[in-house]
Amino acid sequence: MRLQLASLVGMPMLLLAIAAPSVADVLDTPTPTPAATGTIQGMQYAKYGSGQPALVLVPGLGAGIWTWRDTIARESRHHTVYAVTLPGFDGLPLVTNAGIDLADADLLALITGEKLDRPVLIGHSLGGFLALRFATEHANLLRGDVSVDGPPVFIPLATASAEERKTYGERFSATILAQTQESFESGVARYVRDYVTDPALAARVTTLTERSDRTAIALYSKELFSRDLRPELSKLTVSTLVVAPVPGIPLPTFLPAEMAQMSLDQRRAATVSLYQSLMTGAPHVQVVPIDNARHFAMLDQPDAFANAIDAFIQTLQ
Repeated sequence: MRLQLASLVGMPMLLLAIAAPSVADVLDTPTPTPAATGTIQGMQYAKYGSGQPALVLVPGLGAGIWTWRDTIARESRHHTVYAVTLPGFDGLPLVTNAGIDLADADLLALITGEKLDRPVLIGHSLGGFLALRFATEHANLLRGDVSVDGPPVFIPLATASAEERKTYGERFSATILAQTQESFESGVARYVRDYVTDPALAARVTTLTERSDRTAIALYSKELFSRDLRPELSKLTVSTLVVAPVPGIPLPTFLPAEMAQMSLDQRRAATVSLYQSLMTGAPHVQVVPIDNARHFAMLDQPDAFANAIDAFIQTLQ
């Protein structure tokens, strides 16, 4: 059975089974002490480890460095790792010109200012979109590009017009801003339950996400939902990995009920096919599925995620 784009129209996104690892194995993973920290126009970064190629980690909507705790602990043994937090997220103040354009400029300033020799840019969700966008504009500065469940267009709007995407983004943003803080936090908890397999882990992610500024989430959401990178994908000339989570049973509530009747192999094939279709036009892309994982694949299946990242890095020149 082939999963069509239209079947995902109901999927919400703050981006978007085998027993998951315990909470302590992932979000409580000890990370090295940063060798350096800094701020670029509101974007904060922390530097860990040493080794080439350097990795630059960009978390998703409403998230912070905590997204990458396990990744930092593993990869800093062999690579210099820069983990960034966007302004307005994870307790950082929101700056007046924050948004996707500033994030792109700040990543450029980080790579050039730190004199990074063609690092690997790795982003999750919104960060995955930012990684794809950066690579379409600065492919010569990167050795590799990784998007973790951060497609080039918001999937429910993949067949919408530019005006429809803009309207959706504005309405979504206005809804968040009109909510009380209590309603907003309730909504975050509801969404995150669909984004993480383990309920205890989802509760931790909810608490951490609530440290982000509601105005910042509204701002980035409006921009993210209105944009479509697909016309630019021919410029994505750097080697690119798309990590595609394949949910186990029970399914997240935003997926169509008929997917529950599909085998894991069928869900995997459908997921890979979907992401390959979204990345049409990009010349050097591979889609790697992570079985029994949801949006936060690095938390649900840290070993499989690390293996996928390491295997991709080994292919880079």
